[in-house]
Amino acid sequence: MAPALGIALLCALLTTSRSEPKDAVLRLSNGVLSDAGGDVPGGGIPTGVAGGALGQGGLLGDGGLLGTAGILGGPSGLLGRGGLLGNGGLLGGGGLLGVLGEGGLLSTVQGLTGLRIVELTVPRVSLRLLPGIGVHLNLYTRVALNAKSLLGLLDIAVEVNITSRVRLTMDGMGCPKLVTERCDTLLGGIKVRLLRGLLPVVDNLLASVLNRLLPNVLCPVVDIALGLVNDKLGLVNSLVPLGLLGGIQYTVSSLPLVTSQFLEVDLNTAVRRVAGGLVDYPLGKPEAVPTPPRVPVPPLPPMADTSSSQLGLSVNFLSSVLSALQKEGALDLDISTGMFPELPPLTTSTLGALVPAVFEVYPESCELLLKIAVPEAPVVTLKKNKGVIQLTATAEVVVIHPDDVQRSLCLLNIDTSLLAQFSVKDNKLKIGVSLEKADLSLVSSSIGGFDVSSLEMLVGQIFDVAFLPALNSVLGAGVPLPRLLNVDFTSADVDIIEDLIVLSV
Repeated sequence: MAPALGIALLCALLTTSRSEPKDAVLRLSNGVLSDAGGDVPGGGIPTGVAGGALGQGGLLGDGGLLGTAGILGGPSGLLGRGGLLGNGGLLGGGGLLGVLGEGGLLSTVQGLTGLRIVELTVPRVSLRLLPGIGVHLNLYTRVALNAKSLLGLLDIAVEVNITSRVRLTMDGMGCPKLVTERCDTLLGGIKVRLLRGLLPVVDNLLASVLNRLLPNVLCPVVDIALGLVNDKLGLVNSLVPLGLLGGIQYTVSSLPLVTSQFLEVDLNTAVRRVAGGLVDYPLGKPEAVPTPPRVPVPPLPPMADTSSSQLGLSVNFLSSVLSALQKEGALDLDISTGMFPELPPLTTSTLGALVPAVFEVYPESCELLLKIAVPEAPVVTLKKNKGVIQLTATAEVVVIHPDDVQRSLCLLNIDTSLLAQFSVKDNKLKIGVSLEKADLSLVSSSIGGFDVSSLEMLVGQIFDVAFLPALNSVLGAGVPLPRLLNVDFTSADVDIIEDLIVLSV
């Protein structure tokens, strides 16, 4: 995943233009980013994404990427010993500016060297949405620094409040990009302690210098974090594995819809087959094989007060996933005698009891091989509280002769209507199907025409015992959902509306 601040803002960027085709819609309430955008008393951390992003274990947390052991701190950190503020660093003793270093302004008073950050307290963080712009970030923390002076070790404690307005833009390559539009730093509670006593003159002078220098150091920290995030945003178009059969590519093309209550993110998807071809690629040139017409994606319904996130998956997306499975042969099944003990023996004798013409051609019993194939991509239909998958299968009955020569006996066409049930587990959309109805017809036969209605009961058994369980095994593996902002839709409430599945957490 992206670094923590990136995770906190990533979802705001994964967006498709309102005029472009889209396959999924993600809506995030303001509370997902932080608790109602408010400050957290008592040094706590918001339970929202902002808190986890910038808090303990996050970018600015102790041991985090920008924490005391990360870029900001530590012996080799950006702001640590040997870093930006360290001895020999840009602003440290002997540094480029020399303001705080040996021979600089303060050293003429007390010989101050080696100013470095030794501790960042876990920050209090809040994010709130700025309609039409992006986000407003507020971060409060306390910074502890120390340095060497002619009189001994110098300890400094500073309270810092950073506010930043971040705009969502797009770069020349069409990738989302975070840009700091404004950053303000307010320092307060500066305390200086010398181990060999207090020097009020040095105290006041150092406070004045820190008020000038620290804002120039701390605001770029936001830019550093955003730079790390922007690097990760280039990975947005990476493929999410769809089992061993291919992958799903979530793509973006423009800015999100930002309101004071939520971010609404339009996602495009491209389902890639294992061989590399795209099943559906709305942003580029489609495959030579015609695809079903795209269904306009309806808007998400109003978000319930108990929900913080919604994800809408369109019928176009589901159709593309099933098309990928069909093209890779994942829905096909060969059945021979003994594979399923619940079925009667697949022999010409069993079939001859239902179709007398089989006895005439095969008076001696021979084993049969049943080849069930799905030659066309299934069609998904979503109505209010009902999901249906129209699936056409062919069943070829092959006779296995004693010399292992296989000859086709007949080819049946089976038009089925399958009821679909949807659930989420491990952040994957699980699909289960059951047979609503099936129509059987004869395509060809080597024994002449016969009434296929006599085979309906046997075909029904084969579907119940073999084909549908195999189909559910494939579909039950799950379709990976976009993992944005670390929102996990496992155990989400699932609603089916016209042309859209809505997941709410």
